[in-house]
Amino acid sequence: MKLHELQPSPGSHKARKRVGRGPGSGHGKTSTRGQKGQRARTSVNVPKAFEGGQTRLTMRIPKWRGFNNKWKKTFAVLNLTRLNRFEAGSEVTPEQLVESGIIKDVGAGIKVLGSGDLTRKLTIHAHRFSAEAKKKIEAAGGTAAVIAVPAPIREKTKRAKNQPKRVITPVREEPSEGDSKAEKKVKPAKGEKPAKAEKAEKAEKPEKAEKTGKASKSERAEKPEKAEKPEKGKKG
Repeated sequence: MKLHELQPSPGSHKARKRVGRGPGSGHGKTSTRGQKGQRARTSVNVPKAFEGGQTRLTMRIPKWRGFNNKWKKTFAVLNLTRLNRFEAGSEVTPEQLVESGIIKDVGAGIKVLGSGDLTRKLTIHAHRFSAEAKKKIEAAGGTAAVIAVPAPIREKTKRAKNQPKRVITPVREEPSEGDSKAEKKVKPAKGEKPAKAEKAEKAEKPEKAEKTGKASKSERAEKPEKAEKPEKGKKG
């Protein structure tokens, strides 16, 4: 091989496109730019994702960003091996764990995991324990004291305008066996009088007549007839 026979490997070198050299150059009269339009002008700066003014594909597709709630608190994880620094028979509280630097923040609570071995008898106060951790703590002679986790505080939601209000109907209590018979009886309808009341009113009517001074028919019949007066001018 000689020096003049040296050449690059095929495909590694590509000749520069020389535009503006007329139709005989192989790139046409307009130098591959077409006739008129935005791309035919000089100093054209069109983004690669530009689609003529319509919404770009990068904006049309959904973004899988995930969910990140910075206000949400997670449980602080704690392994058993890190609790061997405490003295045997002592009580381990969340405050002591934060002071000693084992955990930075309690967060939503402390959860003790069962990785490692516990060689000391401890009373551990935490919000949650794994099954393996609880077994190892009890095997070492200690106790796993569970701290109750408070329920999350949720904001009150307002009722939608188009939803009706919820009406609670009172439950009608049925009379018990110990109630009297009078309470169990059905009340008469409006305008109707019970049978006992009608009889009592009839019995009271003659008493009203005595008060007014008017005699009844039976009393009128019992009165004696008046004596006939003699006629005038006739002597007995």
